[in-house]
Amino acid sequence: MPIVTPSNPPANTRYPVGAGLVFAVFGAPAAWLAQLIVGYALASHACYPLDVPLVAPVWGGLWWVLIGVDLAAVLVAGAALLSAMRWRRVYRDADPRDLAAQRNRFIANWSLLVSALFSIAVVFTIVMLFIEPVCNY
Repeated sequence: MPIVTPSNPPANTRYPVGAGLVFAVFGAPAAWLAQLIVGYALASHACYPLDVPLVAPVWGGLWWVLIGVDLAAVLVAGAALLSAMRWRRVYRDADPRDLAAQRNRFIANWSLLVSALFSIAVVFTIVMLFIEPVCNY
């Protein structure tokens, strides 16, 4: 019988997490972060290219580009939320003696919370395009 230590865990805890569960955890936060960084970079360059802020952006279709970035973020965050819901359903009735399944169940529960909150953040970021003008100094 092998000795169980932190460096030699039981075989059933070595169960891999998997790419789907990792996407469920990190997909929506990554979408929100990309939405924020890309949107800020595009808007700041179009509205403040030199020393003086502009009233109108340098590019004519900047608003539509920002909407496109936001819709891509909504799609990724929504896919992560749906993936989190699926993984939570998969691990709902996990065997309490199976430590790997319990760990994945815990990750699945947290992925649902994280994906839901960051999906809401993505939607609130889109709302700002309709409230504030693109170039406002």
